[in-house]
Amino acid sequence: MAFEIDISHFKKFLEIQEERQKAMLEVSQTLGIDITMSDEEKIKYAEQDFAKYLEEAIYKEVAAWMKSAL
Repeated sequence: MAFEIDISHFKKFLEIQEERQKAMLEVSQTLGIDITMSDEEKIKYAEQDFAKYLEEAIYKEVAAWMKSAL
């Protein structure tokens, strides 16, 4: 069983968080209050999404391996 980690997925999750940050900035300007994320929060959310992606990918890989072992 071989599993490779593709870092490009993390970059995609980080790009999503950057787009989210831009949207939050627009809302902040409209509302007149700051609801934007810090850079640390943006990275934290991207890491959480990436970890969830890896967990699901590993689960699928193990499930496929278990089925083939039967």
